[in-house]
Amino acid sequence: MPHFLPDGKENDLLWLWIPGPDDAMPWTRTGNGLERRVDSWGVVYERVVGSALAHGEKAEVPIADIARQLDYIFPDLNNLGYFQRAREVVARSQASANPKYCLGVMPFSSLNEGTHNLIELDRMLVAYYEYPDHLKALVGRLAAAQRESIRRLAEIGCDGVMGYDDWGLQDRLMVGIPMIEDFFKPHYETNWKLAHELGMDVWLHSCGYILPLLSRFHEWGLDVIQMDQQENMGLENLDREAGGRLAFWCPVDIQKTMVEGTVDDIRAYVHRMINTIGAHNGGLISMAYSTPESVKHSPEKIMAMCEAFRTYGVYAGSV
Repeated sequence: MPHFLPDGKENDLLWLWIPGPDDAMPWTRTGNGLERRVDSWGVVYERVVGSALAHGEKAEVPIADIARQLDYIFPDLNNLGYFQRAREVVARSQASANPKYCLGVMPFSSLNEGTHNLIELDRMLVAYYEYPDHLKALVGRLAAAQRESIRRLAEIGCDGVMGYDDWGLQDRLMVGIPMIEDFFKPHYETNWKLAHELGMDVWLHSCGYILPLLSRFHEWGLDVIQMDQQENMGLENLDREAGGRLAFWCPVDIQKTMVEGTVDDIRAYVHRMINTIGAHNGGLISMAYSTPESVKHSPEKIMAMCEAFRTYGVYAGSV
């Protein structure tokens, strides 16, 4: 089993995040115990002074009227200069005695989330019905920028590219499959095909209840699904729907077992993961949630998960 774990031992992946432009305005106190920041997209965030929310809550978006989306200019995230450090990291890895798999996060990483971050989710849900042409145009612009991200990551030698598009609520999809197929499928197929043509695998983070999408993602060209929760869908159901067709990059379920379970429960859950979604000549890559403090994962439980992945994730004829 390939690993990406925070236990100080050797891992198999280099997870490369490309920097971008500075915030248009850093966190600035505005009075009434609040502070605001404006990111490079023009999205305004707000939080209480001293809040544990690193990013704050979205307060304003740059595209208030989707009919005027063409007036909005994207930030220059694909600027070659931002890729230089990642280029050097990849080159050092490739020249080493033990090269790692280099996974590059696309600067334009989101189509669904990227859209509602710019126009607000409620406006996006309305736009599906009332402004479909404008919505398709904005999604298409993001998809074109994402293709440039893919080319840039191929140029610096990445083995895979990663995007982010949560599509699920806790127990269902955010919108129906026909809408996803109409507004997003053509772009996923085109962009994922481009990545493959350039010699890279395609990874996608998508959380929530996305079970009905997994076989479609596979058909559209996805290679690896990264999800932080599985128990809302069931490991056996995930295995039946996509086992052996998609690889899974997952920690132990971050909302259930990692919070409510004991150390023994965590070890048993890892064993189940390997025997279901990881039982197809591989297909499971270990990880831990990147901000464990925000979901109340104790150091003891994190270490138990890491130890179980490394112990059980070694082929010995049977698991």
